[in-house]
Amino acid sequence: MSQKAGTLKIGLGDTIITPRENLQLRGFARSQMATGTHDDLHVRSLVVEDSAGKSVCIMSLSIVYLDRELVERIRREINEKTGIPENAILLSCTHTHAGPFVEEAPDSYREFLVTQSVKSVTDAWESRFPGRLGIDSTEVMELGRNRRRLLYGGVHPDPQVALIKIEDLDGELKGVLFNYGCHPSSLDWQNRLYSEDWPYYSIKGLEEKLGADVRLSYLQSAQGDINTGYSSELSAVGVDMPVRTYWYIEIKGKQMTDAVDAALPDIQTVDSLTVDAATARYDFPLRKSFPVTLEEAAKNADAADIKLAAMEAKSELQGTRTLDYVRFEHFSAHQRHTFAKKFYSEDFPETENIELQAIRIGDAVFFSLPGEVFSEIALAVKKQSPYEKTYAAGVTNGFYGYMPRAADFIEGDYEVDGCKYSPDAEAFMIESSLDVISRLTN
Repeated sequence: MSQKAGTLKIGLGDTIITPRENLQLRGFARSQMATGTHDDLHVRSLVVEDSAGKSVCIMSLSIVYLDRELVERIRREINEKTGIPENAILLSCTHTHAGPFVEEAPDSYREFLVTQSVKSVTDAWESRFPGRLGIDSTEVMELGRNRRRLLYGGVHPDPQVALIKIEDLDGELKGVLFNYGCHPSSLDWQNRLYSEDWPYYSIKGLEEKLGADVRLSYLQSAQGDINTGYSSELSAVGVDMPVRTYWYIEIKGKQMTDAVDAALPDIQTVDSLTVDAATARYDFPLRKSFPVTLEEAAKNADAADIKLAAMEAKSELQGTRTLDYVRFEHFSAHQRHTFAKKFYSEDFPETENIELQAIRIGDAVFFSLPGEVFSEIALAVKKQSPYEKTYAAGVTNGFYGYMPRAADFIEGDYEVDGCKYSPDAEAFMIESSLDVISRLTN
């Protein structure tokens, strides 16, 4: 056994946050209520304490997002119960579209969510054991696709899967965290069951291969333009697609299972390392212009209503792609009108103050993304980071919407038309992420 045995303490926690009642689901423009549960939603936590007594925590929550009020409450209560510094607690949401609408949920569920989230970490803290930990990566090429580039092949710009391997001092596998950027929104708006979506099948498959006693966790990465291979625009208007089924996402999920299982034996673990955390707040630039005036947006929305009504009246167009595309045009026109009303209002701000965070575990760094950041932006941070092992944690510490690349504002479409950021936000995000990473001790 190499290095100083027992200097590293590791804790793993897992609690269930499936609502006990049928609540409104979140994801897509829908108001459907859940009718049951396909698989439970979880909060999964990793706590690492180094030999100096410094600790960090990475949490993954199977919901669409957390608002800042809950983030601050959960951090505060964890700190009170464990002593882990609030700035060393990272809360990342998987962004499953088969989870509850937390902001609109009754207070009873919000309290339950806080209680279970805190319990996940306190369980991890109280069950810390002397262990070994290793961080490395592999790739999964076919699970996620760039949904804005499907006509060009849809290749994922960053198919990297970061892996945290956790063992006890005897080398027995105790836990695995896998980190990858892809929307868990494969189940479409017609699904009314609670589910973790494709990560459920990845975790289920790994349990079958590694054993039920191994704690497993999925940590979201940069997924703003990545899903399992369908158009976001056609998804938004409810087009039936054979890839939006439990059958298909089981296939996709097990692609991750096989890749993680194959990579684990080659990951070396150590029993001594140091950890650190840093946070800072930045004023992100918001839109200064919008491609159409409010009057033009209203006129275009009215015209889209007339065109859609006329096309839907033609029996020969039923079930055709032609009608699907008209429905998409109608959706887009109303999306632009809705955002134009916000943009041209008197209280549309110039900036938004957002927290960014970085967690270092040994020679690896995880940096936070404040919402649905495009994969290419996070990839740029990875490439410019002073740490060779730099990974992104998506939909983290609150939710601030889509952040496209500057070039995508020229094209528009779903992720851009409702986006509040300026095209300058891409460069600002990269610069700010590198700044918060630089605040870590090396």
